[in-house]
Amino acid sequence: MASKKMRRLVLTVRILLALIFLMYGGVKLAGGQYNYGAFTFTDHDPPSPGIVWAFYGISPVYGHITGLFEVVPALLLLHPRLYSLGALGLFAVELNITIMDWCFNYPSVKYFVTAYTLLTLFVVWSDRKRIIDAFWKQPPPHSPANSPQHKASEPVR
Repeated sequence: MASKKMRRLVLTVRILLALIFLMYGGVKLAGGQYNYGAFTFTDHDPPSPGIVWAFYGISPVYGHITGLFEVVPALLLLHPRLYSLGALGLFAVELNITIMDWCFNYPSVKYFVTAYTLLTLFVVWSDRKRIIDAFWKQPPPHSPANSPQHKASEPVR
């Protein structure tokens, strides 16, 4: 990802996704989106988004936690050194939302969240080398991480 245009595009997508999920998560943290209250359902009620929102609304704590799962990665997307971590976290959350929206047939929202999920995957893909290096690459044999001084300071396991 050497190109200046590509870096600008990734930055724009990161900011867009951060704003979108700060909004969605903020609504949940403020007690919105889910239907809180007493509900009665029968096995004759047709599946609908309203039933899903009511089910999630049974626990206001759950609503706030789902809000945090959107807000925290969105904030990480805004940080130059942490945006990959934010994108990975947000991708997991969005994938769950995408599957839920398609399985419960949310009208147009399922198309929006699918687009957001693909945009987040683009951000992850754009930084794939750094992500792979962070999780799977071993330091070179003569790096400071493999020096005798570093080894001596490591706790014994």
